[in-house]
Amino acid sequence: MSTPRQTIPSSRSFQSPFASSRIGRWLDALAYGRALPLATAALFAVVWGPRFARSFWVDEAGTFWMVREGLFSAVRKTWHWPGQSILYSAIASFFCFDGTALRDVLLRIPSLLGIAAAAHFLYRIAERSIGDRAGLVTVILFLFHPGVTEVGYQARPYALAMAAVAASCWALSEWESSRRRIHLLHYMGASVLVIYLHYFFAVILAVHALYLLFVFFVEGRRQRWGEAVLAGAGILLCVVPLIPHLQLMAGERHKALQYLRPPGLLDLTNFLAPSLLVAGLVAAGCLLLFFRPAHLHGRTRLDPAFLFLLMAWWLVGPSLFMAVSRAPAIRIFVERYLSFSYPAQALLFTCLGYRLFGAAGARVWALAGVVLFAANPLLVRGAGRGKDDLMPVIQLIRAEAKAPVFFPSLLAESQFYDWRAGNHADSYLFAPLVAYPIDNPVLPLPFKPTAESWEYVGERLDSQLRGTSEVLFVGYQGRWEEGILERMQLAGFHATVRELGNFTLYVFRR
Repeated sequence: MSTPRQTIPSSRSFQSPFASSRIGRWLDALAYGRALPLATAALFAVVWGPRFARSFWVDEAGTFWMVREGLFSAVRKTWHWPGQSILYSAIASFFCFDGTALRDVLLRIPSLLGIAAAAHFLYRIAERSIGDRAGLVTVILFLFHPGVTEVGYQARPYALAMAAVAASCWALSEWESSRRRIHLLHYMGASVLVIYLHYFFAVILAVHALYLLFVFFVEGRRQRWGEAVLAGAGILLCVVPLIPHLQLMAGERHKALQYLRPPGLLDLTNFLAPSLLVAGLVAAGCLLLFFRPAHLHGRTRLDPAFLFLLMAWWLVGPSLFMAVSRAPAIRIFVERYLSFSYPAQALLFTCLGYRLFGAAGARVWALAGVVLFAANPLLVRGAGRGKDDLMPVIQLIRAEAKAPVFFPSLLAESQFYDWRAGNHADSYLFAPLVAYPIDNPVLPLPFKPTAESWEYVGERLDSQLRGTSEVLFVGYQGRWEEGILERMQLAGFHATVRELGNFTLYVFRR
């Protein structure tokens, strides 16, 4: 058995940081009573509810395209189009109910379950490794982390993959403390799920390896180290069935996200410490220090190995992805691909708050901090539609039902595939039009303009659209706008422009 860790003192034995004033007693009641969990639940409904009710964006439309025909079709499509986890496609296929009014919401249920599971494991990690009553602090900071609220609701694998990451870190820390084989089995299962749910999230296994090296060689606790090595081998063995899909993804890597600029140091620091969250927590901390500066000090002492795990979980993946994305071959420094590190941020902020304010103070600090900025419904986008939501622009197109529409693929892969074929059954390049069909004649275009695509536009204007008085054009993030305006003006058209988040709908008339 390993050397037992120092027992973290219970917060129930702490002197309340608030109890000596009227405001203090009210804050103390808030921290330890039912009000704070209920307030957290209400805030979750207010902040997350509208997000689940949004329409799909392009990647979610791709999920719908893959899973709409059932389990076997979902697996087949995902096997040939490596934009998504095969396991996630299989899971999502059971929640796809096309034709129902709640279709978009129902397809997001796996993500809601993933967020709940991630919060559960983070709660357990915090209660055991940070201190009694620290769990709710971590849950608050996780649920209302601006990155989590941005990707956690989506019909994509990120929420489930974050849950698997949190479960793997919980199981590994439990094994490291107890060296019980049951925890190692739990770790293996969770780690395999991480890989099957999102390949990029597998970086967490490197974090685990660093953590174990620290425990084995720095702290000298090597009991049953061979079992950990066997567990790692077992995880690798379980990944063997995915090798063909991984090879396909590696071969397709140059076809995606090449339009992104190389990240810099500022991009890395903005990701590691999101300004909305940091600003709110600093402001809330100053207020708490103002009310009761004398007693706001926790008594917890963190285990060095646990702190090392959190730091590696927080830093290794983002730093590695930034370094890789500086090379011209691939751009993978994308926040949703790095969301496996969001739980580490929540845990690290919990450590700081617990150390500064104790158990009761940290609870109030966390909720007040997120309400100020990160989860303030009045300040943060989310109560309405998102910038990439498809339905607003689709509705405007449907209102002009007879007008032909130039509709570019919203996927960078279209630069390498037959975009002229448009919306056909074997390609997800125009998946938004599968999720939200339109009656308008569609004139497909690639993601970005090329000499070939401009030639295609000219051909359509000189033939199919020669006698047409109205033509629509969908722009996205300004990639086509300047050239298409000039070309349509030469053909005698004048534009009416509608801005819809990142979309622009041009109505050309002559």
